[in-house]
Amino acid sequence: MSEVERGTEGMVGMEEEMPHGVTQKLEEGAPAPEPKRRRVETKKLESEAVEVVQVKQPPAYLGLTRQEMNWAAVAHASVLLTFLLGVTTGGIAAILGPLVPALIWYGFREKSDYVADQARQATIYQVAGLLALLGLGLIGAVVVAVGLAISAVLLVVLVGVVLLPIMIIVTLLWVVALVLLPIAQVIYGCYAALEAYNGRPFRYRWVADLIDRYEAQA
Repeated sequence: MSEVERGTEGMVGMEEEMPHGVTQKLEEGAPAPEPKRRRVETKKLESEAVEVVQVKQPPAYLGLTRQEMNWAAVAHASVLLTFLLGVTTGGIAAILGPLVPALIWYGFREKSDYVADQARQATIYQVAGLLALLGLGLIGAVVVAVGLAISAVLLVVLVGVVLLPIMIIVTLLWVVALVLLPIAQVIYGCYAALEAYNGRPFRYRWVADLIDRYEAQA
């Protein structure tokens, strides 16, 4: 037996005696042992189950349903109909606009407190806006007519020269108020509709306080 074979057998014997993981210093001139081939184990990956995700509607805000929020928004947004009827008919048919929230209020008075409350506020808000616009128009027309008449009479004695520019300014302010008031009402009502659509109970200033005082007395 050659020296190389003896060295190889010695290495094998020592490898069996040595614990696994311990490195051994080779003697000079001895060939390095071949590394053990590791068995490559293949794992079959199990196919993952694909879960079907069902798209559900978002939960209602504060226990409200989407139908309730939609009807409450319609009650507030009906201020647009009131505005259009007033513009196209010269204010004659504007009174028909508040009938929309009034009917919603009547239909949901025993079904949904949220819709009934929002529709009631919208009804009172629109009626109050029409009355305010009517009062502004009548009172302003009387003030402007009387002021211009007095200015014309006093113009003879030169006092009307001072009063006339004042009455012109008052007349312009009155016309601007007649134009801006319904626009402001529409903007405020549309904001209320957006809040109601998102499920946030909206309260009109003065209108909601008036309702609270009435309920407290009742």
